[in-house]
Amino acid sequence: MKKNALLIIALFVSLSMFSQKTYRAMGWKLSKDIPQNELKMNLGTTVLALFPEVSYERVLNADLSVGASLGVPLREDSYFSNFLFIPYVRWFFGGNSENLRKYGAGFFIEANGGIFNYDRNEMYYDGKTVIGNEENVMGAGLGLAIGWKHVSQNNWVGEIYTGLGRDFINDGAYPRLGIAIGKRF
Repeated sequence: MKKNALLIIALFVSLSMFSQKTYRAMGWKLSKDIPQNELKMNLGTTVLALFPEVSYERVLNADLSVGASLGVPLREDSYFSNFLFIPYVRWFFGGNSENLRKYGAGFFIEANGGIFNYDRNEMYYDGKTVIGNEENVMGAGLGLAIGWKHVSQNNWVGEIYTGLGRDFINDGAYPRLGIAIGKRF
C-alpha cells in the first residue's frame, strides 16, 4: 500500500514538473524571466539601398508578436521612400523540432500597415513641350509578408522576410523586404 501511494505521488510530481516546463517554453503565456523584446537592423535595405531600417518587436506569447519598423534614407533617391513606418503583427507556426521549442521563432505570416512619404515625378506632354511635375506624397496602406526567424541560444535573432502592401491613398504599393539581425533581451 505504501509503495502504491509513493508511486502515485511520484507520478503526480513528475507530471506537474513536466507540464510546468512545457507551459513556460511552449505555453500561451511566457514567464517574466524569459526575454521578450527584440531590437533588429535590416541589413538588406541598409547595405543595398542605403536605407537603414530599425525594428522593435515584443513577443506576446509562444506564437504571436507585435512590432514596428522605422526607416529613413541616408542619401536622397536611394530608396523609393523618404520615410517609412510599418507597425506589424506576426503569427509564428511550423518550423523544425528545434524551433518548436523556442517561442516567437520559425516560419511566420505578418500583417502590416505602412505609413510612408515619397517624391512622385510626373511627366506629361501638353502639345508643345514636355512638362515635369514633382510633388512630395504621403501614403498609407495595409500589407502581408511571410518569413523565417531563427533565435540562437544566446538570444541573437536572424530573420528573412518578403511581402507587399497596398497604398490606399495613392493607388500604389510598397515593398516589405528584409534580412535582419538583432538581439532579444
